[in-house]
Amino acid sequence: MRPRGGELSCTAHPLPRTPSAAALWATTRRHQRAHSLTALDSQETPTFSNWPQQACGITLDRTLPPSLPKADALPAQEGSATCWCFKGRGIVNVASSTNLLTDSKSLQLVLEPSLQLLSRKQRRLIRQNPGILHSVSGGLQSAVRECKWQFRNRRWNCPTASGPHLFGKIVNRGCRETAFIFAITSAGVTHSVARSCSEGSIESCTCDYRRRGPGGPDWHWGGCSDNIDFGRLFGREFVDSGEKGRDLRFLMNLHNNEAGRTTVFSEMRQECKCHGMSGSCTVRTCWMRLPTLRAVGDVLRDRFDGASRVLYGNRGSNRASRAELLRLEPEDPAHKPPSPHDLVYFEKSPNFCTYSGRLGTAGTAGRACNSSSPALDGCELLCCGRGHRTRTQRVTERCNCTFHWCCHVSCRNCTHTRVLHECL
Repeated sequence: MRPRGGELSCTAHPLPRTPSAAALWATTRRHQRAHSLTALDSQETPTFSNWPQQACGITLDRTLPPSLPKADALPAQEGSATCWCFKGRGIVNVASSTNLLTDSKSLQLVLEPSLQLLSRKQRRLIRQNPGILHSVSGGLQSAVRECKWQFRNRRWNCPTASGPHLFGKIVNRGCRETAFIFAITSAGVTHSVARSCSEGSIESCTCDYRRRGPGGPDWHWGGCSDNIDFGRLFGREFVDSGEKGRDLRFLMNLHNNEAGRTTVFSEMRQECKCHGMSGSCTVRTCWMRLPTLRAVGDVLRDRFDGASRVLYGNRGSNRASRAELLRLEPEDPAHKPPSPHDLVYFEKSPNFCTYSGRLGTAGTAGRACNSSSPALDGCELLCCGRGHRTRTQRVTERCNCTFHWCCHVSCRNCTHTRVLHECL
């Protein structure tokens, strides 16, 4: 189900710590208490024609409740990233610790990657876990940045656009790129939620304290382990609930969602702190720490390159085994079935060399390339054999910086010529 017309995404705005910001926040809170979420007047609602686009992982309507002044609708929480989102008559502050949500049907939030409207189950999960919506939104934004980093030198560079469809039409396909998008976004949510638990940002979870007591001859469990089990459980309940149907695309998306979460879990590492006289490290206290999302992205990119092409499994036509038919098998019978760690897809990727509005591909024209590289970022491969142009650009940068006690840094401005290569 696609969002209705007139919607766009809101962006997080860190505000300066000024008295006016604090006053604005207080004024907004007064308006929240004074006006019911479901009883706002709908006459002659003012609009914002240039509302900032993208990045909160949610969508909003351009119209504002008439009883709420424009100034009060601006992000107003001091020193943090705050989003106001509007849909119909509802108003939600997605960055507040209370995660205010209305149960009215007029409020509709949208999350990536498939931009499905939040289901009743997803809204219930958010209400049951105060503080978690900010974590989910942050995890999705981190996943988008990681996707762009991993594919920055490839023909498909994980492009995003402002508006209701962040990743474009690629999420409606069943190719490798679709598999990576679902895996990295699922991993981002799991990673962010698990980390937020150990940081105390979510009221319903905390550190994983199940590992206690001796762990070895010279170390014992202690400290604050990241709560990966809660992150995986919430991610499975929240992200997977957005998938509907029983077709091959449904099975592929569920498998890749789980592959992202499994990668976060399998990449966790043990960290220790030494104790003893004069740093002798006679005893160590150890805990489990989440990997960086960059490490997760590196693993998922390798699995993208080795992804398995799959089709429906078939164990017979007996109705009693109908549930067992919902499984994936490799297209090539000589290949092993995909493991829970593998990414899967069922259709060939489109041609990313040229622009196609029907397929939603932007092409590689104008992309920067490396003329001396034989790899994927090289001009020969990235430009798809069309050739490239070379131009020079004068760049001024700060250089030779020196720290002076106390306390400022002085730098010189250095100008040099940079050679740029762009695909034709």
